[in-house]
Amino acid sequence: MKKSSLGILATIALGFVALFTACSSDSKEEPVTDYNAGEFKIINTTRGNKELVDGSVEIYKGDVLKIQFSPKYKKNFTTEYSVYVGKNKFNIENDQFKVTTGDTDYAFTLKATYDEGETHLSASQNITIKQKYKVTVPYVLYITEDLKDLVKVNVDYSNEEGKTYPMEELPGYTFETHDDVYTYEEDGFTYYVFNKQQAEAYEVHDGPLSANTAPMLVLEIPYYRFNIDTEIILTYQQKADVEEREYNIGRDFQRKRATVVSPTEGASDKDWKYSLPMFTGTKMTASKTREYIGKIIKEKDVIKLHIDSDGNVTERK
Repeated sequence: MKKSSLGILATIALGFVALFTACSSDSKEEPVTDYNAGEFKIINTTRGNKELVDGSVEIYKGDVLKIQFSPKYKKNFTTEYSVYVGKNKFNIENDQFKVTTGDTDYAFTLKATYDEGETHLSASQNITIKQKYKVTVPYVLYITEDLKDLVKVNVDYSNEEGKTYPMEELPGYTFETHDDVYTYEEDGFTYYVFNKQQAEAYEVHDGPLSANTAPMLVLEIPYYRFNIDTEIILTYQQKADVEEREYNIGRDFQRKRATVVSPTEGASDKDWKYSLPMFTGTKMTASKTREYIGKIIKEKDVIKLHIDSDGNVTERK
């Protein structure tokens, strides 16, 4: 009878071992393969954490974008983020990217992976965002040929980063000859009018009109952020000696109508109004020319603008 009891106890003990072993086996995670193991988001932290999806255009130069990944599984995923700006590829660190270029597509490649044994988890997504909105201001310096030969023009302007550019690196910079120019002489001044019909209608002149040309510095400056103050400054350096002869000296710095691309309907250049395109040059002796150049190298030609949060352009004093 005692021997039989021991046998029963042994059988029960073996059953508990088998049950424990089965439970332990069931508690192990099965290997998983999932190629869609999470979701990505790109958040514009500068614009109230707005989510940007493929095809979005709601970014401006200087905005900071943050990439977020939400995994399906509680695993230590490895993420890898990069972005193509044009043909240039940049790896993204710390899950953040700053918009640095205007009028450009930003093509993001987002990846996350987890591999352990036979468990393979990954997720990937491509999102392209375009920087679209901008204000482009054409600034124009009209200058006589004689003055252009005597001085070098330097341009400083504040953009979104307050950067200063030398002439050869300016965006949209051209120094061209304006051909559609008509001139007339009066009281020692040369009047330059940039349209023959307007020149003929401008009845104050006494002398005959002459077809002519005039140098013209054209600066097409794009601004890729709104709600900013801008400033463009022209300064001058003498580059040639003044000879003992008479010179035709004059300049006029102005802006043309700004082009506004904005999500706000009706945003525009509020201050610019059309005026007769003309400027004057003055006949000067060599002595007076030297005096004029000595003065302008100490001066600045300045235009200040404000671009509001909608993209409207107004002038500042």
